[in-house]
Amino acid sequence: MEVSDNISVKDYFEQVVPEMVKEQMSGAPITNMDGTEFTVEFDIKGDQDYVYGISVKDAKDVQVTEGSLDKAMIKLELSEDMWRRAVTGKLEGAMDMFTDMSQTANRQRYDALAGTNGTMTVEMTLPDGSVAPLKIVFNGASSPEVTFKVALEDWALMQKGELAGPTAFMTGKLKIEGDMPFAMSLGNLMA
Repeated sequence: MEVSDNISVKDYFEQVVPEMVKEQMSGAPITNMDGTEFTVEFDIKGDQDYVYGISVKDAKDVQVTEGSLDKAMIKLELSEDMWRRAVTGKLEGAMDMFTDMSQTANRQRYDALAGTNGTMTVEMTLPDGSVAPLKIVFNGASSPEVTFKVALEDWALMQKGELAGPTAFMTGKLKIEGDMPFAMSLGNLMA
């Protein structure tokens, strides 16, 4: 779904997201998701700060609310510039692993997310050499903590399953700082 460069945060979450989730969910039959509720919160920092929550029950019913969620499985903290570039396709693959409902509507991934506690920061190096940080808090837990340093292109390949995390690490494409056991456990989310 194409998103305009000048879309407001409010219009994106209240108009685009419900349609986008419905479109993503209609692409393939989804099984074994009854009784689940996937929740993701976006904390967007800019000239004005925005907080929106998305809740998807049973991989079917989507609700978008302004404000924080009581118990978000995933909380994404990012700048408005990075958010805008990601939703308009200029940072393709930056957040897909955690926002593409067709990927998260998988019982194995859902269960892995439900059992993950900690904070991961991804410092993505963009083609222009700048770094775009994305902080991901799993199930409200501030620790353990880990930082992944990776080029945007390699991060996108990892999310698509085209580059294995261990391979990226061993070849120097991915640098990891912080809690290594936690970092290794995050591989369950990228499988």
